[in-house]
Amino acid sequence: MGAEQSREGSTLVEVNPGPNQNQPKAAAAASVKLTKCQPLLPNSAVTDTLPSDHTQLRHLKSRPIGELFSLYEDHLRHTAVSISEEQNKLTRTIKDHEVAVAQILAVSQKKQQVYTVWGGSIQGSIRDISLSLGDIQKTLDTLVPVVNELNSLLPVNERMQTFS
Repeated sequence: MGAEQSREGSTLVEVNPGPNQNQPKAAAAASVKLTKCQPLLPNSAVTDTLPSDHTQLRHLKSRPIGELFSLYEDHLRHTAVSISEEQNKLTRTIKDHEVAVAQILAVSQKKQQVYTVWGGSIQGSIRDISLSLGDIQKTLDTLVPVVNELNSLLPVNERMQTFS
């Protein structure tokens, strides 16, 4: 609830009036002393005591009612300006966040592309190394029996250990 209503006093009291440098001091003061027009509100304590034909409403002076409505109009205008400013701030903040997220996404996509290229080159290198290791293994598999055969032909004191 933005305002407390009391039966004893007929003024609107702001519960949490945050500091607003853009709102003029006169408008802030007017919003605090803004009175309620209870005779014109249905189901209020004042209208419950009025006769059903509301003849007393004709006796209300137009000047105080006009001033009251002028205060309400000023209050509503300043409230609308404050709400508009806050909405604009929120819109700017949301747009800034959207731009930041788009930038982060673009950087992430570029990094992903770079990592994909690196991954492809590493995968190619691993494939080449695996092929080379396979060739080395085949060569060792063919050379070890030949070296062992040559080793067995040597005299016993000149032989090397057998390869396994």
